[in-house]
Amino acid sequence: MMILKAAPFLLAGFVGQVSTAAEEEALADWFSKAEDQRGDLPKVVLDTKLDSPEAIEKARGSVWKAYRAGAIKRGWDQAIPAEPGGMEDWVKENQINPRKIEIGDKTMLYVVLAKGKKPKGGWPVFFCLHGGGGNARAKGPHTWQVNTREWFAQMQLTTKLWESPGLYIIPRMADDRQGRWYYRWNQVFIDRLTQQAILFNDANPDRVYLEGISEGGYSAFRLGSLMADRWAGSCAMAAAEPIGNAPIENLRHVAFRCGIGENDKMFDRIGLARNYFKKMGELKKENPDDYKFFFDEQKGRGHGIDYKEGPAWVYQFTRTAVPKDFNWTVIKQHDLHRERMYWLALDESPSSLPLKLTAEANKESNTVSITAKDKDGEDAKEIRLRMYLNEELVDLDKEVTIMINGKDGFKGMVKPSMEALIRSTAERGDPKQVFPAQVKLKF
Repeated sequence: MMILKAAPFLLAGFVGQVSTAAEEEALADWFSKAEDQRGDLPKVVLDTKLDSPEAIEKARGSVWKAYRAGAIKRGWDQAIPAEPGGMEDWVKENQINPRKIEIGDKTMLYVVLAKGKKPKGGWPVFFCLHGGGGNARAKGPHTWQVNTREWFAQMQLTTKLWESPGLYIIPRMADDRQGRWYYRWNQVFIDRLTQQAILFNDANPDRVYLEGISEGGYSAFRLGSLMADRWAGSCAMAAAEPIGNAPIENLRHVAFRCGIGENDKMFDRIGLARNYFKKMGELKKENPDDYKFFFDEQKGRGHGIDYKEGPAWVYQFTRTAVPKDFNWTVIKQHDLHRERMYWLALDESPSSLPLKLTAEANKESNTVSITAKDKDGEDAKEIRLRMYLNEELVDLDKEVTIMINGKDGFKGMVKPSMEALIRSTAERGDPKQVFPAQVKLKF
């Protein structure tokens, strides 16, 4: 494997920071477009280098300001009320009056309930996925009363049972005829509402949680694993999944809990749950400081369980936004696979899945080690990865070595760039996962 002695991918046009209103407006316009319509990055200032921590932080602030301005152009500041209120603000005479978001040809209905006083550091956010599911014979996307009833029940549980302060985002299934929470449009909805809550509602990006009951609980497994770098914790209730649908290793830095009745035998839910947490326990032995989990097998219960303790348990935990090491098994949920996990991103879809990645950064040796295995356990080939770096992971004032499958993949200086700041901001909309430097790898 060829060792790269420099970082030729760093574009000379992105070594500066936004310095004029016109340039900031151009970047805001770029952020305001849908991802597939953005095109090349705008040509921002060319002559100001990011050659000091102060310059990097100033540039980071400029990029974030432009990102926020772009979000306003998209109307994202209207998604969540400034004061969401309680259930009485959303339900009048037994009629739910939700907000809505268009995602492709799907309409996501949702309400946002605020509970308690905003903690120091910003609002925790809970995504609450109701039970129910799909009915192919439903007459329209929001016509099956089972899902409407379960949606209303989720609001009642939030109001009466769950005590942790936070913003509780409670969506309704977008299409009753395709009733699965892990489908593409739900993934987009979660990402978008998370970004909006951070930008405009003072949400704490390190305290975002996922919880779901029954059909929603299946995706607390699936999306808990698929979108692991979003979550501080994920809580499944009355649900379980096969390991292959929700790779456990992705949850290495996510507090994960499942509450399920010992007699919940339909679809072998209890058997799947026992197997899942047995395997999680084995992985914890390999990395005892990681894998925080709790398996609550409720005696004497079936599919109906006590829901109270789950959300309270995950609330104890905050996210590790930039772990020094992590696992990422890339699989598809519906027709979509995740293109980034923590500080690794796929610049091209792999030719086959699953793709099993591990990453470990060692600042003492200024080395990053990557393993990439295909579905057969062999070294993966024809992979294009982008590695984001910051001072938590390596010393950017020194030469960085990147090992791929035990071989030298890169050795050289990695310079901070506006491209890295802009792209990492655009991909996540998360101030805790913005990176000043990047290396593109092909192997």
